[in-house]
Parts: sequence; structure tokens; C-alpha cells
Amino acid sequence: MRIIGGVGLTILLACATAFAQADFSADIVSLSATTNTFHTKIFSTRDKLRFQGEDKGGRTNSIMIVDLAKQTSVVLVPQQKKYVESSRPQIPGQGVTFFQVKDVNDACGDWKRIAHADKGKCTKVGPEKVNGRDTVKYEVAPGQGKTGFLWIDQKLHFPVKWQNSAASGELGNIKEEAQPAELFEIPAGYTNRSAKPAPTKAAD
Repeated sequence: MRIIGGVGLTILLACATAFAQADFSADIVSLSATTNTFHTKIFSTRDKLRFQGEDKGGRTNSIMIVDLAKQTSVVLVPQQKKYVESSRPQIPGQGVTFFQVKDVNDACGDWKRIAHADKGKCTKVGPEKVNGRDTVKYEVAPGQGKTGFLWIDQKLHFPVKWQNSAASGELGNIKEEAQPAELFEIPAGYTNRSAKPAPTKAAD
């Protein structure tokens, strides 16, 4: 099963906290790949994220719903109307650590905890515009000589651009608007893929 393929993302989650953060939807745009047949959208509301993958024909082929408060995820497989639950929500690949920031001007603590980079380095560079949006730029180095940059949006409290040795990308077509609750729920009619079928009763 392919889960949001071709984007190269890893999600590591923080504990849910109460802070001002705008709901939004956006496209995840790779800046390092010259060709990309996969398209991924992200939807965000407080404590929850939805990643929706589409093939080059625009058909949805995979969906991941992440619960930041519970630190769990559900992968939906639309073609089979099934879902898979996980207590370690990750999308395979290398790229950006997506997380919600409590304080945009002091994000290093959140980043170190979420990226499991206690010995890593994080330095605030300062304010910078990204596609007309106000962000705060950070230089991050999780270790092993790897260094990268994150741009945290001051209104979304979320990375809107990232650059490192593994990948670079940004959020495009950002729309700040309330997100429907059903986007972050398992649709009616879906069954758990790992559930065992009920035993059949032997005929008399």
C-alpha cells in the first residue's frame, strides 16, 4: 500500500496545546524534485492534520488523518474503503518535521522535542517573508552534520517552507478558512483493515 507517496515527508508529533492557530488548507510543493507525479494537500485544524494524496490524474489514492492530541494516525484507503490505525504516525521518507508551534518566536524547544533532537542545534535567524507571508526563519541541525532551515508562519504556527540536504519544499495555495470536522474523521462505511472477520457458524 502506498501512503501519500512521492512527497518525502516525516511527521513527528507534539503534545496538543492551546494556542492561537488559524485553520488552513494548502498544497505541499516539492522544490527539490524536477518531476513529481504525486500531489499532496494538507488540511489543518487545532490538534488535527489531514494529508491527502492524489495521483497525476487527480484521483485521491491515500489519506492520513493525524490526531496531535492522541499522537495517533489513521490511514484511509479510499479504493478499498478500509482504514489502518497507528500509534506511531509517520509518512515514510525524509524531508520536513511538521508540527504546531506554541510560540513562533521561540520554536526551538518544540522542534527539539518533536524531532527527537535533544543534542541537536536550533538557532533563530529572524523574521523573513515567504511568498508574502510573515514567517520566522530557524536554522536547525538534528545531528550527523545535517543542517537545514525552517520558516514558521506567524499566523498558522506551522512550517510553510523547509530546506535541508534531503529535501526542500513549501506550502502553496494556502487558504485560511475553517475546516469541516468530517475531514478529520473516519468516513461511514469504512472498516478496519486489521480487524478479524467474525467467525461463521457451522451449518446444522
